[in-house]
Amino acid sequence: MNKLSDIIILIGRNKFYPLFCILCVTLVFLYTDPFTQFDIRYTVSYIGSFCGLVCVILLAKRKNMGNVLGMFAGVAECSANILGGNIGAGLPSIYYFCSHIYGLLTWKKNMDNDKNVKVRSLSETSFLYTLIFLIVAAFINIYLTDKIGAPNTTYQLVINCFIFGLGMVAQLLLMMRYSFNWYLWVILNLLVIVLNIYTNNIIITTQYLIYLFNAIYGICEWKRSAQKE
Repeated sequence: MNKLSDIIILIGRNKFYPLFCILCVTLVFLYTDPFTQFDIRYTVSYIGSFCGLVCVILLAKRKNMGNVLGMFAGVAECSANILGGNIGAGLPSIYYFCSHIYGLLTWKKNMDNDKNVKVRSLSETSFLYTLIFLIVAAFINIYLTDKIGAPNTTYQLVINCFIFGLGMVAQLLLMMRYSFNWYLWVILNLLVIVLNIYTNNIIITTQYLIYLFNAIYGICEWKRSAQKE
């Protein structure tokens, strides 16, 4: 297990890792033939993917600059998901945008000597609050989807509820520097991948496949940091 963790960290810390991620998303965007069959949803998705990928890579590395790019990604990803009818995947991006402002400020106050954010461990009480928050967030999504009148199938609605709830909780824990957040991102990324395969958005599908690996890298990186501290 330690050897696998070492391999994941080796890949995540490699200077070519961000370039490879951006290249993958760019190739998928070009595959949609944007110059002859322009689709605003795919274009906005690409912009969000570009900013989002760099954002999550920097956050996994515990770099505060990730919060700046996260604000740009939040606007673009929200627009792209709503254009595709994925309200549950789009609404959290508004929340992400606001939370990155909080993260930018609080991370700046909790840096180590290497200018990396200090990691915190989740207590049992905090874990209970996390579960309660997750349930409440899922019901909020159902309410908002109904009020907006989004044409979601039952399948989309169920998955969107979990995406919305997990996104709210995982982002909160990330901004509060709890390492447990990355486990929730793994689950969320899997759900978003399934949903966007269902709605045929290959750009966001590719983006979240990379996010999935990056979340696993985040688990390994933050766990190692916590052990050192």
